[in-house]
Amino acid sequence: MDTISSSFYDSPVGTYEVSADKDGILSIKLISKEKIEEHEKTMPSSARKHIQDCLKWMDVYFTDLSKIDKIKSPVLNTARFRHKKFCCHVWKMLLEELHPGQTMSYGEVAKLAGNPKAARAVGMAMKSNPFSIIMPCHRVLSRDGIGNYSSLNGVTTKRWLLEHENVNMEKLH
Repeated sequence: MDTISSSFYDSPVGTYEVSADKDGILSIKLISKEKIEEHEKTMPSSARKHIQDCLKWMDVYFTDLSKIDKIKSPVLNTARFRHKKFCCHVWKMLLEELHPGQTMSYGEVAKLAGNPKAARAVGMAMKSNPFSIIMPCHRVLSRDGIGNYSSLNGVTTKRWLLEHENVNMEKLH
């Protein structure tokens, strides 16, 4: 079994825990303050680079969003999700197609994924997204508003991220 390492990133919306193994990032999630105790683990060198790349990406995202397309996204280890083919397909498509400041509805994502009747399945893919913020599920909206967000602080975090990306929030009410 591979060693899993974790590190933390303090952002304007809370503290993210970034976990990785030698093959890439395993998860990026907002965590509660209670979970952050004395957690600084010694990272094996095989995971260190992935975590450092992810923390650098997050720093650019939160401090100078205009440069985010110039920095390489961290390597995401999706191997444990191979059985979730539709989720992986949707996640890959979102990474390639949905950039900061852009939004799509669940139905639009389903159509782009080749299955126009799969809006609910897209919602489930967004809910199970282990790569919060890098995998841009916060940019996927319901057809009549902002929709849900399964990360810590829910819609409050989603709204902040969308405003940070200069999405016109007036049209979402």
